[in-house]
Amino acid sequence: MKKNISIIITVIVFIIIILFIITPKKSFSYNENRYLTKFPKIDIDNILSGKFMTDLEGYITDHFPLRENMLGFKSKFYKTLGVKKQNDIYYGVDNKLYQEYKKPKNNDIIIKKINNFINATGVKVDFMLVPTSIYINSDKISKYNTNYDEGKTIDYFKENLNSNFIDVRKLFIDNKDHYLYYGTDHHWTMKGAYLAYFEYCNQKNIKSNKYKFIKVNKNFYGTLYSKVLDNSIKHDYIERIEDNTKYEIYYYDTKEKKKSFYNYDYLDKKDKYSFFLDNNHSLIEITNKDAYNGNSILVIKDSYANSFIPLLAPHYKTIYVIDPRYYNSSISDFVKEKSINNILFLYNVLTIEDDIGIVTIK
Repeated sequence: MKKNISIIITVIVFIIIILFIITPKKSFSYNENRYLTKFPKIDIDNILSGKFMTDLEGYITDHFPLRENMLGFKSKFYKTLGVKKQNDIYYGVDNKLYQEYKKPKNNDIIIKKINNFINATGVKVDFMLVPTSIYINSDKISKYNTNYDEGKTIDYFKENLNSNFIDVRKLFIDNKDHYLYYGTDHHWTMKGAYLAYFEYCNQKNIKSNKYKFIKVNKNFYGTLYSKVLDNSIKHDYIERIEDNTKYEIYYYDTKEKKKSFYNYDYLDKKDKYSFFLDNNHSLIEITNKDAYNGNSILVIKDSYANSFIPLLAPHYKTIYVIDPRYYNSSISDFVKEKSINNILFLYNVLTIEDDIGIVTIK
């Protein structure tokens, strides 16, 4: 009996080895939306330091046969057993996914950088720090959670920034039953962005527009899904607004000019949220050709702003968009060069903590 078991195990191991050797190796996982580990460089320093074996382990893990299928099976199995959290992802009672928010460490550094920037420019700054879905829908996850309260972070920024703080929390909580966040992604939806736009206009004494929402994709699995690969989770849909205003959108890094905020090519890819504003770019200049005023604004942002900016665009002649993760020059100098008198920071509370760009603002 033991001999037969040994033979079976040997055969299985042999088959796995053969499959590992003959299976084509991908450089990128579209389901997980990340690059996979490359085969490590073989040299004496890597071998002696142990780095080679560490990297080799990562390579084997990333390229193991049927790896993504096994990850998906594991997620479903754990969920069947009643496990409410996998990695940093909570399963909600509404069959949506929620990303855990951990206690931040960089609040003081970020606030100091932004206040220094505000003092250097002398321009009035609006700051919008958006909560994520786990804050608005805290009742949807297990009460035995380890999630840190995003509200404490938002309050801390609100109290210590030398800016006009635009707080969208109450409006979002009052409308939480609407489709404000994707269930498989960390971003807000177009309707979530619209609520934030409505609050922005209210505080700036701007008459907000009413928009028709158009569904452009109904099969979106986002960044949170990529961490569990559980296709029993209901997919999301993506909407855009209908706006007949004429725009010219110039991307400084690619030297491209476009007439639309939307890149439909991304709807055939995994990263469908990049449909908005053609993903992330260092500097974008948006010209409203139908503008009735000469107002301009600089938006300093993370990817949450990508679906917000199309809502904002009709109200300004020129919108400059800077993503500090990719923009390496002085933003203060840019503000003075363009004579900008309106600045909006738009970030979500989850990703601002790890945004290396915002702590380099100058």
